[in-house]
Amino acid sequence: MVGIAEKLGKDLKRMRLGKGRHEVQLWLRDGSYLHFRHDRHTRWVQAGGGEEGGLAKSFCEQIENFELRGRLLYVWFIDQSRIRVWQGVFGRLKQRLGSRKSYE
Repeated sequence: MVGIAEKLGKDLKRMRLGKGRHEVQLWLRDGSYLHFRHDRHTRWVQAGGGEEGGLAKSFCEQIENFELRGRLLYVWFIDQSRIRVWQGVFGRLKQRLGSRKSYE
């Protein structure tokens, strides 16, 4: 069975950091995106772009929790899968998949 995190990993095209490193957008192959914000006072994720959110909307509904630490984004899904996405050297998108049980 393919987890939600693995599906997101296949559809993920690029990551865009916001100013101040409190926001990040994950752009998907259909032109939609997941917009994450996490700072001392706020924590939310929303879908945007495409046809009323497209792929991003379906992923957004399945997110259980997330954490944003600078260039590093952790996302946990309702099926216990997770993905860690970060922007590496020269802005390259990197990712690692796993299950919640194998994390920490």
